[in-house]
Amino acid sequence: MLAKQRNYIVQGKTNLHALVQVNPIGELDVEIVETHKHHHTDFENLSFKRSGSRTLLVGRDAKQAKPWQVTLASQDADELNHLIQEANEEFETLMRDL
Repeated sequence: MLAKQRNYIVQGKTNLHALVQVNPIGELDVEIVETHKHHHTDFENLSFKRSGSRTLLVGRDAKQAKPWQVTLASQDADELNHLIQEANEEFETLMRDL
């Protein structure tokens, strides 16, 4: 059960880079490299809102209760969604084996 990291380009006026870490315990961390902004959320507080070739990733940090959002290319968001699903399956398998 290892966390998986991916680098994505944030879509918008300025192409920033997002370092995304998917943790199998049900957490997602997003670091915007150039601005040093860090976002954290549980999988249950995460949603994907697709609009054409872009997808808005919306999360809420439980500690701050403030929502955040990052726009990704839809292909990148699809990959991220797949990684999250795999992490959920890994965690469920581990819990069953215990």
